[in-house]
Amino acid sequence: MSEIYSVGIDPTVLAKELDEKWTDKYPDIDQSRVSYESMTSPEFYELEREAVFRRSWLYAGRAEWVDRPGQFFTKEYEVLRNSIIVVHGHDGNVRAFYNVCPHRGNKLVWKDDPGEPIEGVCNRFYCKYHGLGYGTDGKLEVLTDRRSWFGDQGKELALAEIPLASWNGFLFVNMNPGGPEQTLREFLGDYYWEGFAWPFEKLTERFVARGVTQCNWKGLMDAFNEIYHGVYVHKEAFPYLQKMDFDALQAMHVKTMALVGQHGFYISPRNPQGLFVTDIERISQCTGTGPQYPAAEDLTRLPPAANPIHTDDWGTSSHFIFPNIQIQFYYPNWYLVYQYWPLAYDRMRFEIDCHYQPSRNFSELISHYGHVATFWDAALQDINNLEATQKGLEMGVFQNWPLTDQELMIRGFHRQIYDHVARYREERNLEGAAIRPERR
Repeated sequence: MSEIYSVGIDPTVLAKELDEKWTDKYPDIDQSRVSYESMTSPEFYELEREAVFRRSWLYAGRAEWVDRPGQFFTKEYEVLRNSIIVVHGHDGNVRAFYNVCPHRGNKLVWKDDPGEPIEGVCNRFYCKYHGLGYGTDGKLEVLTDRRSWFGDQGKELALAEIPLASWNGFLFVNMNPGGPEQTLREFLGDYYWEGFAWPFEKLTERFVARGVTQCNWKGLMDAFNEIYHGVYVHKEAFPYLQKMDFDALQAMHVKTMALVGQHGFYISPRNPQGLFVTDIERISQCTGTGPQYPAAEDLTRLPPAANPIHTDDWGTSSHFIFPNIQIQFYYPNWYLVYQYWPLAYDRMRFEIDCHYQPSRNFSELISHYGHVATFWDAALQDINNLEATQKGLEMGVFQNWPLTDQELMIRGFHRQIYDHVARYREERNLEGAAIRPERR
């Protein structure tokens, strides 16, 4: 076996004996119960908006979406009451701007609904209010009613640029007033910055699901940060689960997991072949975990950070990037990005982007559609279940939760949230500065 990839982390955390616990490898991680407050408190949510989202590098999209000059897309960040434009300028530079006209504050780029994102290609952006036009570099190019402006006030108008950085084609922005506290590389850490190179740019066939659900945004993040629930929540979407008892499913515990700075990952084993193929799945050459036809390019070799233990028996390699996205590789040849965007303390918008190699024929396209339908059905089971979780939490019967060893990622994630909020409170001398997960 090749040497374990462990840039920036202790390699001993990547393996354990049967009677060991993953959590024991992190002596600084509290193993007591975790407070529910961050899931049910409107006041905590308001602090979270500033302490977590305002200061973090936030995912915007993929570099392929702005591959050529004039190509752009918009992105809504309701949690910060912001909208941005990411555009490939005609000067060759990719930039991000706040999506607002500096004249009277009208939202600049939108189509039918100002709250919905759009994408396209243009030479310049025109404000729908007074017709002012801005180039793809953000500079004013069209000034209407020139004689009515005072001095150079009109000529000096320009879009407000936002710090933007790229990591393996994943574009991130930072909307912290005064600029980012860290570079994107510092934010991600060496483990991910150096070890995540993979041909993401070749998987350009994309299927997108977006929706709103009545639960705290961290609830869905928690659901996808463990595989413990799969046997029970997804037994209809994956019928083979009904044929296996829990003892047999011990083999479906993660092969490895680790907390890496603010982030973390787990690798789960591949599902048994042949146990889960229904007639419609056979016809479309797909299962709930992915298309099964021979792909144009073999992508089963993962980047070092996605498979540090070099296992051949990987089914999913899931990576939580703080604060609110997950990048997941699925065997054998596709990946997805989950996004969890808060709208209120008890309401969120989710986005699921599934990426495949371009279909070479109709059969492969049908395989992609068949898989997406099955996969999204499973995702909706999670989302529906989380609405029930939120209702349960709102009852206030219990104030904290115990977490199992399989839920280490959840424990680490919530610790990061509480630490960010506590630091924010302390800096501003706000009441309740010392809040931490409850110890009991």
